[in-house]
Amino acid sequence: MTTETSVSPIYFDYLDQIANLELKNKPAQQGGTAIRYRIAREQQGDTALCGLISQSFLKQESKKPVILVTGTGNPVWLPEGETDGPSGVAILARAFASIGIPSCILAEERFLPGVLASVRAGGMPILSEESWLKRTNGAWCQPFPTGAKAALPFIESLLSRPHGWSGVFFIEKPGPSVEGCFHNSSGVPKDPEWVGHAHMLADAARQQGVLTVGVGDGGNEIGFGVIREALYHAHPQRFKCQCGCETGLLDGTIVDYLFPCSVSNWGAYALAAALALHQGRSHILPQWPEIEASIRAPLDHGAFDGYTGMAMPSVDGVSLKANRSVYHLFEEVVQLASFG
Repeated sequence: MTTETSVSPIYFDYLDQIANLELKNKPAQQGGTAIRYRIAREQQGDTALCGLISQSFLKQESKKPVILVTGTGNPVWLPEGETDGPSGVAILARAFASIGIPSCILAEERFLPGVLASVRAGGMPILSEESWLKRTNGAWCQPFPTGAKAALPFIESLLSRPHGWSGVFFIEKPGPSVEGCFHNSSGVPKDPEWVGHAHMLADAARQQGVLTVGVGDGGNEIGFGVIREALYHAHPQRFKCQCGCETGLLDGTIVDYLFPCSVSNWGAYALAAALALHQGRSHILPQWPEIEASIRAPLDHGAFDGYTGMAMPSVDGVSLKANRSVYHLFEEVVQLASFG
């Protein structure tokens, strides 16, 4: 990897704040973003989380590929996925490629067409495994099998590849409660045979010493096990589920770092911006037209906005116009730091 540059910690604070700018119009969701972020920050060194994660990743000084995991939905409302997650993976893959690290992208087969379209729209080529192994700026994509029984053989095969891995990033990827129940962000249970058990990848990767990172916005995503106990005890009513789990909808998966945010795509954009700051290379961040294209792309493959259920280029109910404004703020921070 290229040498890290010295940058004031305040810029990473700015990125965290932007990623946690809450724009929700449903009372049940309002205020939750600040709660999740505050507890996560307190329990992870009380420092800017995007800076902590990017620095920890870069300190490994490894050129090994990363694994990026996304894909969420349900048979009725989101049968082919949603607009939150794919764009975040696309832009993070682009950022890793900029520093010479290829990405392996995983999602359930029903979600993968939208994810791949987003990755391409963000500027990343989708490669065969043979080509991917010879390049540093491409993505190799694989379907993550559904159901618990199929997960372990797939994970063992993936992690045993001779090139090894430098990290596993879960972007808007649901995980189960400690009771083993999968939920959506409203606490509605999911059929465990309909989803990929990607939390098992987090466990296996950690056992091998591979860095694991969770990015999520509702508490039901992989990584919230890091703060599950404190979060639930502080606000039990907010995280109740509809199936009666003792710990509610909160995921129970432990990862090395958790980055809660208002919209999971924004968390991934913040990580890409943090990599740009640490590397002193503002061009790591793509231009807005590529971001917009990566948000729109999954819609052509059956994805919807996860909050409204509409086939519109909004994300978690946040308009495309607002997403553009948020992304420009990330760009502004990187530019401010470059002139600091």
